[in-house]
Formats: sequence, C-alpha cells, structure tokens
Amino acid sequence: MSTNHPYAGILTAVPTPLDASGRFNPAPLAQHIANLAAAGADGIVPLGGSGEAIALTASERLRVVATALEAGAGKMHVVPGVLSPGLGDAIEAGKAYVAAGAKALMVVTPYYYRPSQAGILDYYKRFSDEVDADIILYEIPYRTGVSMHYETVDKLADMTRVVGIKACNPDLAQQMRVAELAKDKMAILTGEEDVLPLHVAMGAVGAIIVSSNLIPKHWAEVLRLAMNGRLAEAVALHASMRPLIDAMFAEPNPAGVKAALQLRGLDFGGLVPPLMAASDSLRRRLADILAPLVARESEWTARS
Repeated sequence: MSTNHPYAGILTAVPTPLDASGRFNPAPLAQHIANLAAAGADGIVPLGGSGEAIALTASERLRVVATALEAGAGKMHVVPGVLSPGLGDAIEAGKAYVAAGAKALMVVTPYYYRPSQAGILDYYKRFSDEVDADIILYEIPYRTGVSMHYETVDKLADMTRVVGIKACNPDLAQQMRVAELAKDKMAILTGEEDVLPLHVAMGAVGAIIVSSNLIPKHWAEVLRLAMNGRLAEAVALHASMRPLIDAMFAEPNPAGVKAALQLRGLDFGGLVPPLMAASDSLRRRLADILAPLVARESEWTARS
C-alpha cells in the first residue's frame, strides 16, 4: 500500500458537544475542527462511538455532519460515521450525509443479528450500490458481536466502494491476515491507539483514534516514525503517551476526551444517557497527565 493513499494519516474521532439541555452545540465543534486543522490534522470522523452517534437523534446527527463539513471544508477529510443497526436506516443516513457534502463514510458492520460472512458481504454490497460515497469499513467486534473474516474484507475491496477499514479487532493474527490480503487494495487504519506502531508494522497506513483530539502532533510523529521504519523510536514516543491512552478509557468513552477538552479550554458539555460525565478523580488524573504532553506539543508547534 502506498503511503499516498488518500485516506492515509491520523483521522481524529471527534466527540459531539452538547449544551446544557443535552442537545447538539455546534460552536465548540467548529472551533475544535479549526484547531485540529491548524495543527495539521489529516481528517476527522464525526459520529463514531466517540461522537455518541447512536445516542443522538437522526436530525442531530445530520446537524453534526453539516457543521463538521462546513468547518473542515478544504482543510481535511471529513468522514461521518454510519452506525445504524439496520440497512434501511444506514442507507437513509448515508444518502443524507452525501447530500450534505460527505465524500466518504465510515460504516459499521451490521450488528445485533450476528450475520454470516455472506450476510455481511450482501449488506455492504447493497449499501455501496445505493450510496454514492467511498466506504471505510468499521470493524469493532467487542462492541458489535460481529467479526469479519479476512477473506470477507478482501472480497469487499473488490466488489464494493470500500477504500479502507477502521480495524478494531483485538485478534492480531486476524489483523495480520487482513493486511496480507488487502493492504494493497485499501487503507488499513487502526482503531486501537494502544498498539498503533504494531499495526503500522503489519501494514496500517494511519489511524482513526480519539486521543488525537488532544495531542495531534504526537500521533502524527508516531505515525511518521513507524511509516519510515523507525519503529523503536515510534514505540518509545508511543510509550510516553501511554498514561494518557490508559486514562482516556478508564471510564466509558467519550467521558475522558470531553473532560480533557474542557481542561484545554473547550467545553463539550455532558454526555447522553446512559453515559455519564467523567469523575472528579479522572479529571485530576487527566490534568496531571496532559500538562507535559501539551507542553511538548507547544514546543513542536513553535519549531514548525
């Protein structure tokens, strides 16, 4: 896979800001996207799990997409997530996002029914035939209960508009086989930030992750080092970020990232029930961890 793949790089899974009444608040999202663009971000993914997609109403989701597309236009990839459990809703959402201006969509595997591999192929083929957009597969079996066989991923690259995969399968042998078969056909983007250098060594060309909301330059540097064969350096830098990665997921996502953004001066509000805001202890932990990382980000910015 060439590193010039259009969807290579660090794509940030952005959270959805909410106002005091729990409704979408567009202003902080637009400001955050501008900040990420200034930091050189490759792209954003609104309405993933970090964006509380399935907890929002359809009209709110469309407003999120419209805000993200307007704020990111001409600056970065904007790849909205389609996390609907049913094909009809997924197609309806996909068409609405394309009409709003989206060129690519991240589409989660069909869940709840735990379909066969043939059913997964049929699902994505039908979606691809109906929705005029590039498709990034979203495989996250510990959430959906559905795992795609590596041969299924390979077939989807040949029979649909699939151009990438957000790979969140913790089975590293599975990930290796996916890379062996499909890395020349699609962008493999890890969704597991705690093993990003390893996934790059296996064939990934980027990531869709949440902690890049906070330290985008760190993640860009880890990816650059790993892609250039400097794996030991990538692993060492990655290790320095480990406390933040662990803290971000110490409580159900996106509690951690919203608390951390608030510490950085952007109020993204609370979370949609049944999720809850970060505890005071996590906020204190994040404040301690973020300080040296943010200082290093600032140093890199000053040098550039």
